[in-house]
Amino acid sequence: MQTLTEKRVFGSKFGTTELFVASETGLVEVSVSADQIGEFGLAHRGPVTAVAVDERGVLVGTGDDVLHTDTDSDDAQTAQSRTFAPLGEKPFGQPVAVGWGSEGAVAADTNGAVAGSVPDGEWVTLGEIEDVQDVDGDLIAATDGVYRRTDDELTHVGLSDVRDVAGHGTPLAATADGLFALGNGWQRVQDGAFDRVASDGHGHAHAVGSPGLLRQADGDESVGEGWTVDDLPVDSPVVDVAYGSGIVAAITDDGTLCVDAGDGWRHQLLGVQGSNGLAVGPGQSVE
Repeated sequence: MQTLTEKRVFGSKFGTTELFVASETGLVEVSVSADQIGEFGLAHRGPVTAVAVDERGVLVGTGDDVLHTDTDSDDAQTAQSRTFAPLGEKPFGQPVAVGWGSEGAVAADTNGAVAGSVPDGEWVTLGEIEDVQDVDGDLIAATDGVYRRTDDELTHVGLSDVRDVAGHGTPLAATADGLFALGNGWQRVQDGAFDRVASDGHGHAHAVGSPGLLRQADGDESVGEGWTVDDLPVDSPVVDVAYGSGIVAAITDDGTLCVDAGDGWRHQLLGVQGSNGLAVGPGQSVE
C-alpha cells in the first residue's frame, strides 16, 4: 500500500483510484486522481450497510446479502456498468459489517453471526459476537471488545465498547473510553469517545471522536505521539475515514467527500442521504 510520503515521490506515475461510499441511497463510486475528484455515480442502488475493498474486489452489505464485484478489469468501468453478485451460493443474511481479512472475506449479521468466505462459494461460521460494529483486516470491533480471526476461530483480544478498528500495521481501536493502539497490550493514545479510526499501516492514521478529526503525523509510528486536530474545509461532521493508494478520504454526514493526497483537503458534495461508510480502492497506475 502506498503511503502519503511515497505518493509525493511517485505522484507522476499515479493514475486513478475508485472510492466507494455506502449510503441509504446506494453505493456511490467516485473516481479520483491524487486529490482531484472526478466523476461519480451509483454503482448499486438501494441501502448499503457496509463496504470494503482491496485487490480482491468490492464487498457491500445490503439488506439481505453480501455482494461482490471485481476491482481488476482490463476494460474501463463506470459506476453504472458494475455488476454485483452474491459472494456465497446462499444469501448471507442481514450484514452489518464486511471486510477483507488474510483468509478471505468476513461478514457479521444483525444476529451476531460472524462468517468467513471460502473458495468453494460457501460461508463458514466463525462464531457469534454480539453487536459487531466493524471488520478491518483480521480484527472485528464489537461492544464487548476486539476480536481477532485466526484460521476459523475468533479470539477476544481485549477492550470494551469498541466502535471501530484499524487492523493494518499497528492495530488501532476507537472506543467509548478513548483511542487505543496495540503494542505491549492495548495502550490509550487519546482520551475521549471515538467512533472511527483508519490507518495505512505505515504510521499514518486518522480518528473521529469527541476531540474532532485527529491526524497522526506522517510516518510517526510512536504510540501516542504526533496526534493533532485536522480541520476539514466543511462544517458537516465526519461519518467515516479511510486510507488507500496514497490518499486519505473522509465522508461527512451531509454526503460531502473530502480527499487529501498530501497537499490539503479537497471536497465534493455527492448528494446522497445517510452516508455510513467509506472504502478506498487499490488504484490503477498509468504505467
